[in-house]
Amino acid sequence: MARRRPPPAAAPPIAAAPRAPTAEAVEGAHPVGFWTRPRVTLAVVLLLATHAGLAVDSLLRENATVDEIAHLPAGVTYWQKGTFKLYHHNPPLVKLIAALPVVLSGPVTAPIYEMNSWLRESHSTFGETFAYYNIANYLEFFDRARLLMPLFTVVGGLVVFAWSSRLYGPGGGLVSLTLWTLCPNVLAHGRLVTGDAAATSIGVGATYLFWRFQRRPTWNRAALAGLALGLAQLTKFSMILLYGLWPALALARLVLERGRGGRGRGAARAVGQWVLIGVLGVVVIDLGYGFEGVGRPLGSFEFASRSLTRPVPPGMIRPTSENRLLESAWRFRVNRFRGTALASLPVPLPRHYLLGFDEQKIETEGMPAYFFDPSLPRDESSQMGYPVYLDGVLRRSGWWYYYLATLAYKVPEGTWLLVGLSAVVLVASRRSRASTWDEVAVLAIPIGVFGAMSFLTDICLGLRYILPIFPYVFIAAGKLGPWISGLTGTRRRIGLAVVLGSLGFNAASVAAIHPHYLSYFNLASGGPDRGAEHLIDSNLDWGQDLVTLRRWLAANHPGRKVGLAYFGQINPSLLALRGDGFEWFLPPPRPDTLRPVGTDPSRLVGPARRLTPGLYAISASIVRGLPWRLSDPQSLRSPQAAWQAAWNADADAFSYFAALTPIKKVGHSIYVYELTAEDCVRLAPQRVRPRL
Repeated sequence: MARRRPPPAAAPPIAAAPRAPTAEAVEGAHPVGFWTRPRVTLAVVLLLATHAGLAVDSLLRENATVDEIAHLPAGVTYWQKGTFKLYHHNPPLVKLIAALPVVLSGPVTAPIYEMNSWLRESHSTFGETFAYYNIANYLEFFDRARLLMPLFTVVGGLVVFAWSSRLYGPGGGLVSLTLWTLCPNVLAHGRLVTGDAAATSIGVGATYLFWRFQRRPTWNRAALAGLALGLAQLTKFSMILLYGLWPALALARLVLERGRGGRGRGAARAVGQWVLIGVLGVVVIDLGYGFEGVGRPLGSFEFASRSLTRPVPPGMIRPTSENRLLESAWRFRVNRFRGTALASLPVPLPRHYLLGFDEQKIETEGMPAYFFDPSLPRDESSQMGYPVYLDGVLRRSGWWYYYLATLAYKVPEGTWLLVGLSAVVLVASRRSRASTWDEVAVLAIPIGVFGAMSFLTDICLGLRYILPIFPYVFIAAGKLGPWISGLTGTRRRIGLAVVLGSLGFNAASVAAIHPHYLSYFNLASGGPDRGAEHLIDSNLDWGQDLVTLRRWLAANHPGRKVGLAYFGQINPSLLALRGDGFEWFLPPPRPDTLRPVGTDPSRLVGPARRLTPGLYAISASIVRGLPWRLSDPQSLRSPQAAWQAAWNADADAFSYFAALTPIKKVGHSIYVYELTAEDCVRLAPQRVRPRL
């Protein structure tokens, strides 16, 4: 029996092209009904302009986060020195783009290139020394760099709309685009000099081009897919997953749409196009690194990750390193290809691309505890990783359900409702969904990325690691457009109210948290002021609110000295060199939890000897017990002091503040306390280090 179509006079506010099982229909989807092309264009422009405006206003109000402090100076060295040795832990594309306006501004770098931080490739020390020499313009440099970052999420928004509208019509495309532009997590990371938002946007863009290539496999489309694949690899190493997921998608299409296409010459052409995609991807990576170190023998690399090494044979002499992590690994591991037939194989990839990937594998795999303490038994299962936190528990290994929890806490309720509804529509409404392979193409990537991060790594450091799943999920939600168009009467009004109400709820959530997007938590989890009960670090407190604290102190407690334990990479004393600092001191930690960093403690001011009444500001991550490196509150008279004057704080060094109620949560990430004499007496027993 033929399906009934609504009459033209009853065109709904959200319209969509009918389900399109053929490639031609998918490629030819166009605006109909209320959503004429000018109206669609205007809506897209307004949504993207709103998104960019929110991101820009937010980035100008907050300071650089922990990772950005190293990313931006490293990018400056890429332009000035033509080598990618500094902080190759991440690919260079974002750093290169962000650093360009800073390089054109003429930063002071010549003295830093004469220091050990450059010679020994210490990205953190180099970044802190860069801050000292450029303090007059330091915050402004980050503003200029960050102003370019929303361009990535604008491009990502265009891809989300284009893909969704081709599958589900203009109404569906606008639903998907609204979810993207009003997502607090996309806004949070789309402002930062990090690779997360860029990888998300370019990754979905590359996969969209690959999907179009699969739909009509021309040489031009193969070339575009290959170029985009290479660009994606230059954003973040997690995009390597595309090398496995794309062939899986192609195989799924062969299975689901068998019978299409030819054999013989067609098969040979397909092989040639796949080779072209792979070759162009590698060439773009090489171009991104300026071909530095391309062609080196595989056996010549000093790898450290478990995947790329084997145990050191008895008697083998191993190199040393200034990097304690690499030094520890090299004592026990050696390049697994050394001494094999593959050792002399020239690698067609840049040297620092491979070394950076190796360092990322160390992060994902962890390292055995005995690498750092030879007195421990050689137990490979006893791993040492980054300290991670979930629901009040701080430990050195992750949880398989960590990312499920982060989504539950940090995705707006409106998004959850629409995504859940779209899943129901996918199963229950054949008319509203695209072809089976098109739906698989949209959903396979987020499933693959989520599964890999949850079960194949031990990284539990933040929602940003699964940010690449967001655009695909939003695209899939676009099927709500044709679903509503097929409803009539009261059902259509209810469906439209649910969709518009959910999008409106998201808009209200963004307005409520602006400009502090990193600190967003949904209402069901308790909101941002209760976020630290569930998650910390880049989920809530990534060092972004030091200047926010400075403004708040100037407005509410001018001239008062504050006890500060700050989770961030900017030395608070640097602000005084700009003439807009504040007086501060290091609060007293729990006994035996603070150690000086590489210098004579007699040359440091150190923490206060006892807890006294007054004003204290403690970062949420530190209140929750995260170990960190804290600056010493001395006046900075040399570039060395900018990084040498510091203390390593153990876990729970300042967690006794959790027994108090803050008078203010600045940016939701820095907790301000007003301690009375009674509070100091009451906290005295709390400062005894807890038994582990």
